[in-house]
Amino acid sequence: MKKYLLYIVLVALGLNGCKKDNDKPIIGDVDERLSETLQAYSKQLTDAEFGWKGYLLTDNQTSATFLFKFDKKNRTVMAADYEEEPAESSYRLKALQRPTILFDTYSTLHLIADPNSNVIGGTTGMGYYSDFEFAFMSSSADTIHLEGLLNKSKLLLIRSKSKAESERVFSALSDVSEAAAKIKTYFKRTTIDGVECEVKLDGASQIFSLSYLEDGSLKTVSTYYYVSGTSVTFYTPLQIGKTTIKEITDVGFDTGTSSLKARINGAQISIKEALVPMKMDMTAAQRWYDQKAVNQNDCWVSDKAFHAEGVDDFCNFKSVPNFQTLWYAGSSVFGQPYDGMIAMTTSLMAPYTASKMPIDVIDGKAKFTLIGSAGTFTGTSPIAKAMSAARTILYGGATPGSSEEWYLIPTSNDGKRYDMVRAKDAQAWISWRPR
Repeated sequence: MKKYLLYIVLVALGLNGCKKDNDKPIIGDVDERLSETLQAYSKQLTDAEFGWKGYLLTDNQTSATFLFKFDKKNRTVMAADYEEEPAESSYRLKALQRPTILFDTYSTLHLIADPNSNVIGGTTGMGYYSDFEFAFMSSSADTIHLEGLLNKSKLLLIRSKSKAESERVFSALSDVSEAAAKIKTYFKRTTIDGVECEVKLDGASQIFSLSYLEDGSLKTVSTYYYVSGTSVTFYTPLQIGKTTIKEITDVGFDTGTSSLKARINGAQISIKEALVPMKMDMTAAQRWYDQKAVNQNDCWVSDKAFHAEGVDDFCNFKSVPNFQTLWYAGSSVFGQPYDGMIAMTTSLMAPYTASKMPIDVIDGKAKFTLIGSAGTFTGTSPIAKAMSAARTILYGGATPGSSEEWYLIPTSNDGKRYDMVRAKDAQAWISWRPR
């Protein structure tokens, strides 16, 4: 019996010894693997002869386009669509919870995250809710997906294949926007897989939307996009019937048919002008007006002001020093029994208009009537010229009693964003958001 017990003990000891040997890692040390991963990412970044095109979508849904060139001395030269002059700064690759790239000196990328709204705008304290430290999420030979550590903004890097491609990285977005703008009307129509759709390609916000009728109700799907060459690629695919749309390729204007040509999944589509909504929302104008009263500061806010005659910022508010936003505000702001427009700058209120209060709603359309103006609307100052142009667009004229009718188009499911489109020709519009 003792012999058997001794045999069992020896076998157990032998197995325990084998177990210790098997516990040795067979895929290498964790730190070594992280170091190898960082080296591989570093080589991938620096081996790109013509640099990387960068497409950023911040946490508050602001889009920006970049061009990066990385060297082996931890220096990078970058430019952006909001700052096209190339500037050099530094970067580091570091192993945190994930392999991470840190842009560790103030750079062009920091501008869009700067908490000082006087730098390039945004929200005081947060900028545009962007990042300058990004974790590597996934990669292939020519594409790297990154996510911001603080605000979870998305940064997509795509390897540029030629000098010419790099040189076109910023003009590509404007080229597509300008082609779309040749269709002067806000309403644009096409047919996708047998479904008639209303198309909205917003170059300023980089939002693409499709609206269509489903069981008599108007349904809208939207996504943010970036432009590379003549392709409009979606951050999130859209679904129309059985068709999944990830991008629209070969976008260009056809002068012969006065339409925008493109391809979806290889099939040719034609986008043409329309003068009225696919389906009129008869209560949208009143909802928009009623919502103003419960918004912060009793107002609606527009970041880009009016688009008209195929031109963004038609009134040229970008020429106004320290311009921030255009408001349509209620009577509580003025302390008078009227509504009106205000141009907001860093010095607060600029000249404003006075509207009949409340607005009239006629056949589902909002009618704005001018009863007067305040401030200096004559003269040559940038604010006077911009506000005079805005007054003429909103009211259809500059004299008291002038009036214009507008469609109100909900652009978000929560009812907090609207586009306002001039009813007589659909060739002027403005996007409103709550403050």
